[in-house]
Amino acid sequence: MSERRPKAVIFDMGNVLIGWDARARYRAHFENEAALDAFFRTLFREIYDAVHDDEREMGACLAPLKEKHPHARHLIEIYEKDWGSFLTGLIEESVGLVHALHGAGIKLYGLTNWPHQVWPPHRAVPDTRDHYAFLDLFEDVLVSGQERLRKPDPEIYRLALSRFQLSPGEALFVDDLAENIAAAKALGMHGHVFETPAGLHAALCAHGLLPDKGRAG
Repeated sequence: MSERRPKAVIFDMGNVLIGWDARARYRAHFENEAALDAFFRTLFREIYDAVHDDEREMGACLAPLKEKHPHARHLIEIYEKDWGSFLTGLIEESVGLVHALHGAGIKLYGLTNWPHQVWPPHRAVPDTRDHYAFLDLFEDVLVSGQERLRKPDPEIYRLALSRFQLSPGEALFVDDLAENIAAAKALGMHGHVFETPAGLHAALCAHGLLPDKGRAG
C-alpha cells in the first residue's frame, strides 16, 4: 500500500451503502439451501453474465436463456422483472458516514458491480429517487455494467483512477468482498473490507479522513 494519505474515498455500493440480497427473493423457490446454492453457482451466474455484458434491456438479454432453460423461466423472469426486490434498503449508518465525509470536504466516488439496466437504483424501484438522494454527494460513480468491466479485474480500477483523476495512493477503496480489496491494494490503493459501519468509521478515522470523536452519522 502507498504511504500517501488518501484524499478521496471510493465506495462499492451493494452491501456497503445499499442492501442487496437476491438469495432472500429466490429462497421460496427451492426446497433447501443446497438447492439454492446450486442455483446461484450455475443458472444465476448465467443470468448475471447475460445481463451484465449486453447493452440491451433485460428482456432481450435473457430471451435466449428462457429458451435454453424453459423449466426455469419463472426464475429468470424474477431477475428480469423484479430485480428491485433484491434491494433491501439503505445501510443507514454507512450513508451517515458518506454525509460526514462530504461535510469534511472529502471527495466521494463510486465503483460498483451493478447491471446498467437498473442503475441508478431508482430505475428498478419506481418512486424511490429521493431515497437515493445521497448519491448526489458523489463526484462520479463508475458502473461495471456500463463499462463491460467488473471487479476484481485490474482494468476497472485503472479506469476508475483515471476517470476520477486520482493516483492509487490518494484513494481509499471500500468494498464488502475481500478479493475486490486485494485487487485494489495490488495497484497501490488503500483498502478497507467492509463488515460493519462501525468498522468503516474506525478505518476512516485511522486514515485521517474523519475526526475520531465517536461514530459519525
